[in-house]
Amino acid sequence: MDLTPTYFNLLDETPLEQKMAVKRGIKQSFALYYFESTGLMEKLLYALKYQGNKEIGHFFGRKLATAMVATKEDYDGIIWVPLHVKRRRKRGFNQVDIIGKTAAKALGIPYYDAVLVRTKNTPPLSKVNGERSAILENAFEIKQQLPVGKHYLLLDDIFTTGATLNACASLLLEETAISLSIASVAYRN
Repeated sequence: MDLTPTYFNLLDETPLEQKMAVKRGIKQSFALYYFESTGLMEKLLYALKYQGNKEIGHFFGRKLATAMVATKEDYDGIIWVPLHVKRRRKRGFNQVDIIGKTAAKALGIPYYDAVLVRTKNTPPLSKVNGERSAILENAFEIKQQLPVGKHYLLLDDIFTTGATLNACASLLLEETAISLSIASVAYRN
């Protein structure tokens, strides 16, 4: 079993962009690998999220940094999609936090871990049948302002429908004067 790269970071338009409701203000969107049920990516993300294998997060962070360089975009920092405090407390960490910190360190750019807060404890979206965007309505708030006029990468672990990244991106772009690119480790078609 191998990880199947998407190479979306090398394309002008990606399937992620087609699924994003937010268009204005998004410079680029990409995912590192395809997610296939019962595939290696599923096993790795499970081991990272639920078995605490943080080395997998560092591996994905290094891969993310390489992909960011290949986009030829200048990034002023990385923002992560946060977990609700209850889920983070139960798990002990946020897997996206590990990936983002590792990528930011490798690139020598700031990592903003306090920009967004998840105020609504939503069910795991992988278990939701139906409209995910309705579940995520008003689920996030901006906790820390960012320097204006800069370009940031908004990061999540899995992109399925785009609901989570849409919710975060629309909030950030409505409330701040920044531009965004979005990325995920895995893309579920």
